[in-house]
Amino acid sequence: MFRALRSLNAPSLTTEEFSLLTKGPKQNLSHILSSLTSLLRLLSVQCLDLTECKSEALSLTALLGLQEPLTIRFSKETLQQLVSLLYEAQDDELTHSFLKKVSKDLTSCSLTWEQIHYLLKHQALNLKLDFRKSKITCENIRELLLVLDRIKLKRLSPSFTLSIIMEIYETRFPQYVSSLMSSAGNGITLSGRVLDSVQCAALRFTLEHCNTVKLNLLWTSIPEEELESFLPLISRVTRLSVDRRLLLKLLHCCSSSDLQQEAAAALLSALHNRLDFSCCSALDLTDTLENQEHLILTDKDCRIISSVLQKTQSVVKLILQDCEISDTALKQLWPILPRVQLSCSKALLLQFLACISKGGSQRGSLRRTEALSQALGGEMDLSHTQMDQSACEHLALFLEYSEGLKELDLSHCKLTDDCMKTLLPHLHKTQTLDLSHNNVTDESAERIHSVVSTHSNIQTVRLFGNKVSDRKQFIGDKRFEIW
Repeated sequence: MFRALRSLNAPSLTTEEFSLLTKGPKQNLSHILSSLTSLLRLLSVQCLDLTECKSEALSLTALLGLQEPLTIRFSKETLQQLVSLLYEAQDDELTHSFLKKVSKDLTSCSLTWEQIHYLLKHQALNLKLDFRKSKITCENIRELLLVLDRIKLKRLSPSFTLSIIMEIYETRFPQYVSSLMSSAGNGITLSGRVLDSVQCAALRFTLEHCNTVKLNLLWTSIPEEELESFLPLISRVTRLSVDRRLLLKLLHCCSSSDLQQEAAAALLSALHNRLDFSCCSALDLTDTLENQEHLILTDKDCRIISSVLQKTQSVVKLILQDCEISDTALKQLWPILPRVQLSCSKALLLQFLACISKGGSQRGSLRRTEALSQALGGEMDLSHTQMDQSACEHLALFLEYSEGLKELDLSHCKLTDDCMKTLLPHLHKTQTLDLSHNNVTDESAERIHSVVSTHSNIQTVRLFGNKVSDRKQFIGDKRFEIW
């Protein structure tokens, strides 16, 4: 093929990608690569894929001298061999060409500091490295700072990041902060670190000289006396990741700060208007099982959460999964429910429902019902919840006062005919009603059918998995799902 192309004496052909698969004997490989090199001088190829080519690194060096814009993808093993070969050979021209051919992406390689330093001598900018595969140590940090703006470091460990921040703080040179941000993709991860006062000062210095930063403080321990000093700097944080205990401490700081409103607004913005007190979204494997499961929010905690949220104009996602809240503490949250999107455990949802009847008056109960319905987005999921008579009465009162729900899920709740008698007068308030997998019999099924027949707003009722034997009246009615 290559002889035919050469004899055409015409402009080179163009292709986006060329792949080479080698499965034959090794003795034929050198001939294949030689022919490939000649062929590529006649073809205009954007990318040469050699990831499936099993060859010694030395036999591939001829390809590095080919003209741009050719890029080459090597297998991990071959790329590692090539770096070692070039470092030993100290061939500047070939190294420069190699870096261009691989788009300076060496994230699959395990490199020593000496190899990295050699590669950077060749005017390599944006050299991409995987920190956890490289062999950079704390002894190299001072030298690393000088070239950090030329490296893109992926997967920086929290401990090494902290060491870099401490070294920058010792130099008091803000330009190194810019280099760190450039290298780490504007991200600082200090998860799981225990910070002392000096390390907190180093982190503040870094934040003071950042324009924007993504800050990960999951399971990070910060002395309480240091926390408030971070509040004025949170406005520089575009995304803040914290565990629920640190989140609660920051909210307490906001409430006691002289710049309370500004601090709260900056904190909510950095959290992307999301207050997450669940343990499942950020599980600390080093914590005790008890601490992972439940967070007890006190009256003061809930009062502070309410105070912070009342100062924002934005709708905030409030996640109260894995939380325990007393009825008196729960009262603190009612005023802010219209301002939030609420996600809570089903036990806590039942607790909210029980509090509606304690509104003090019909008007108070109506106001609480509207607030809860708005916070839930018109959807209520009580599936797999033991619904006793008391819980059904609380739900019935909610439905009576509400303007209606888009969806009410009561599947797997062990509902009996007695429970249904309490709920039936109000079931027309929901568009989609899931009563599947309960203990509903023909008696209640007939009444449910009657309610649906007289209320056109009910779109879907799921009744499968119950004790309904007479299904004649449901045949042909597409609103019912029963089998």
